[in-house]
Amino acid sequence: MADEGAGTLPTAVTKAYDVLLWLINHVGKFPRSHRFVLGDRIESRMLAVLEALVLAAYTRDKKVYLQQANGDVQVLRLLVRAGKDLGFTSTKQYEFISRELVDLGCQIGGWTKTQTG
Repeated sequence: MADEGAGTLPTAVTKAYDVLLWLINHVGKFPRSHRFVLGDRIESRMLAVLEALVLAAYTRDKKVYLQQANGDVQVLRLLVRAGKDLGFTSTKQYEFISRELVDLGCQIGGWTKTQTG
């Protein structure tokens, strides 16, 4: 994440930002017939994850935002899998982004566990 002020953000936010950049670049290469349906859903969902994590970083009631982000990551995993099954994502790309999404989910889960109540 290139933003110099990002050092104060939780690592999950940085990871989400990096995944977002990769996904935007990747879905831009989907066939035109699917770019504006599946590709848009993937981008929108990843933006929602990033937004929820940023809001969690700056609020007292983090759990609500973290739960939303975690649910969105689970949906993203299925959307990305659909892209692979439709042949828009290579096995190597799918393995990479799957690992990134699992890692992001683990970071969100760890952050959630640190919250009380």
